[in-house]
Amino acid sequence: MNFVPALTNPLALAALALIPVAIIALYFLKLKREPVEVPSTYLWAKTIEDLHVNSLLQRLRRSLLLLLQLLAVFIAFIAILRPGCRGATRGQDRTVFLIDNSASMQTVDRNETLSRFEKAKRLILEKIEAMSDSDSAMLISFNDRPETVQAFTTDRARLRDSLERVTITNHSTDILGALKAADGLANPRRSSEIADVKDVQVADAKPADLLIYSDGRFQTVTEFSLGNLEAEYIAMGSSDVENLAITAFSTERNAERPAEVQAFATIENFGNTSVSTTATLTMNEQFLDAEAVQLDAGEQTGLSFVIETEDAATLSLALDHEDDLAIDNIAYTGLSPLRNVSILVITPGNTPLKVGLETEQTEKICTTNYVKPSYLQTDEYKKRAADGVDDLIIYDTCSPSEMPATNTFFIGALPPPTSLISNEIIDPSPTGTGSTTTESSPATVPPASETAGPAGTSVDTTAADSVNGPELNWRWTTPKSSVSLIDIERTHPLMRYLELFSLLIFTGRGVDGPPGTIELVGADVGTVLAIAPRDGFQDMVLGFEIISRGDDGTPLANTNWYAERSWPVFLLNVLRHLAGAADATGAPSYRPGETVRMRLENAITSPSVTRVGGATVAVTPGPSGTLEIIETEIPGNYRIEDDSKLADIFAINLFDPQESDIAAVNEIDIGYESVSSGNGTVDQRQEFWRWALIAMLGLIAAEWWVYTRRVA
Repeated sequence: MNFVPALTNPLALAALALIPVAIIALYFLKLKREPVEVPSTYLWAKTIEDLHVNSLLQRLRRSLLLLLQLLAVFIAFIAILRPGCRGATRGQDRTVFLIDNSASMQTVDRNETLSRFEKAKRLILEKIEAMSDSDSAMLISFNDRPETVQAFTTDRARLRDSLERVTITNHSTDILGALKAADGLANPRRSSEIADVKDVQVADAKPADLLIYSDGRFQTVTEFSLGNLEAEYIAMGSSDVENLAITAFSTERNAERPAEVQAFATIENFGNTSVSTTATLTMNEQFLDAEAVQLDAGEQTGLSFVIETEDAATLSLALDHEDDLAIDNIAYTGLSPLRNVSILVITPGNTPLKVGLETEQTEKICTTNYVKPSYLQTDEYKKRAADGVDDLIIYDTCSPSEMPATNTFFIGALPPPTSLISNEIIDPSPTGTGSTTTESSPATVPPASETAGPAGTSVDTTAADSVNGPELNWRWTTPKSSVSLIDIERTHPLMRYLELFSLLIFTGRGVDGPPGTIELVGADVGTVLAIAPRDGFQDMVLGFEIISRGDDGTPLANTNWYAERSWPVFLLNVLRHLAGAADATGAPSYRPGETVRMRLENAITSPSVTRVGGATVAVTPGPSGTLEIIETEIPGNYRIEDDSKLADIFAINLFDPQESDIAAVNEIDIGYESVSSGNGTVDQRQEFWRWALIAMLGLIAAEWWVYTRRVA
């Protein structure tokens, strides 16, 4: 038996102790009696007896009422001291609760009515209730990111309220951040290296119990030391599970037959028994197709569906099967809508480029304006470039004085330099000799001016030949010569479906760009097609001209690319991936809680995001039409709309085999230590004060009953 005083103030305890004394004193007080004349004297004997009672020197006579009152006060005093008993306490007086609120904790195990997350909250609540007044605890929830819900406190009410605020999420799991948050108190850092004579420890180490409530479905933690943390893992759930999950779902349009779309899905059985079910495909919330699925434990299979549509669409695939985890039984994808983009082409005349941009496919997704290079000097162009009106500007054998606020494609020319203090022109002549000319003014260099080197060779002196910080600028790496292609970066979206090794290129040069430049096409002269980032935009440079000019200005073909089938395909890729256009390609998929960044058409000014079957949220585009969407917690298809116009589609899916593999882990590794699962039982304190209060109320009721009977 032990006591936990509710009143710790000595004055309050002293005042409480005086109550029994006051009750007893009431029984010693003399009664003030008034003289009364009576017709007989037989009452005098009784009066004398009363005088004896009112004497302070008389011993206290037995009184049932007094006894009941004193017992009631005594029991009230005992109740205030909170009598109770508890088992032997274990561990430290500081506890860190780590609760896993990732997607796998939604699992409802067989023969259970509560999810793993709800069971974890119940166990933590029992621990909080069993804390003594001197114990302190903190609460940290974790999924793919940690959150310190409640810092260290001895207030059990605050801990209970904080625990109530923790909710389940659809995120994946990463415990490392939560461990680092708990590590700060138990293992304080030092101010310098240990060998340093000035090294001091910034705080005293405060050991703590680390209680981890999870199913263990996270990656092994390496490069972490528990130090003064005494870890205990409480495994939530069992290994006897049943779960069929969709781990991938996507669509792809047939390049040869645009109206034909294929949907692909991967289904895995993470349970312990074989499962037979049906996968149902819907498009725009209408039934489309279904296919039977039968998988043994641990197996996976792929499904494919053929769809006929030329329009944007939302698709979902659902498993008609109830298992322990529901979130991975349905997946979403879609076909992005047609996006019409604005293209500005600045060219002295390029028939192959114009023909390639006016095919049936490109006309569906872009609006193209053609202007002469003299347009670069107009105020209209400067305002248009500064405002980023166009989604893409193509500079054909010309270059502006400043880069526009949009993506660019340079053909046979280089972007202007970003460093304008001095320009050094280097003649990379074949003889190995070279001359260097320095320009001290930040001049706007004409796009195709040339100077003669000492060997008589002709060297282009475009602005990007500046080497004032050459690593920051685009530059030519070789003089003009014939070009033979060697390599293509086929994994890049701009190079998809291209075969270029049969091309003939009469003159061209190698090109190099700023940090982050990616080589798309390599040749014997170096890189001839490259792309690089620039303040949220992208710039692509082609190292050879499509149409060159003779001495008299006559157009001359510099390559046979325009006669190849790959030419219109390449331009279509440029419109899709550099200008931001798309012709109903597969919608991208993101994880729950992941920030979605998308670039919209410049014409869209008031976009809103709607989850199909859910609420609509207004969003504001950032610079260059970039949209950031953070409300992505719930899986589903999301539509980006401008008034009634559909601008884009994306999907939110779990698609995490680690979360779908819901069998609870019995042992986890943290750093170099293995932590086995405990049973999570709590040595609860048994409180007796409530029974004491009930007994006190009973005594008060008995005293009232006795008193009323005597009075009656």
